[in-house]
Amino acid sequence: MAIDNTARDGSWPSLLMFIVGRDAYGWSSRDVETRRRAVLSQVARALGDEVTRPVEVVEQDWAEEPWTRGCPVGNALPGVLTTLGAPLRDPVGRVHWAGTETADAWTGYMEGAVQSGERAAREVLTALLDGA
Repeated sequence: MAIDNTARDGSWPSLLMFIVGRDAYGWSSRDVETRRRAVLSQVARALGDEVTRPVEVVEQDWAEEPWTRGCPVGNALPGVLTTLGAPLRDPVGRVHWAGTETADAWTGYMEGAVQSGERAAREVLTALLDGA
């Protein structure tokens, strides 16, 4: 999976890529240079040979991270957020929920955490102003 992560002003072209699922297990046991050559070869098929000469390559094996144990983001199964997303956000009495898992967008990422925190803060302010 590849994402264009270029700076907004275009000054720093960058791709963010993931090897995911079962494929990730097999690739994590290979040496760094083998992984690099294989990934650059695949990207070159789509974008041309220039990408085979990157300025820098940074690699992260998420399975080796003690706090994530295999992924940078946890994903719910299809349909979970569309059917249960709202109840995850609904206040329970005076308790208001915030956290990346309750975000309307960017669930699992810092952007989602910030968005959900701002939403929960608005809910609390509204409740306080309404005298709840």
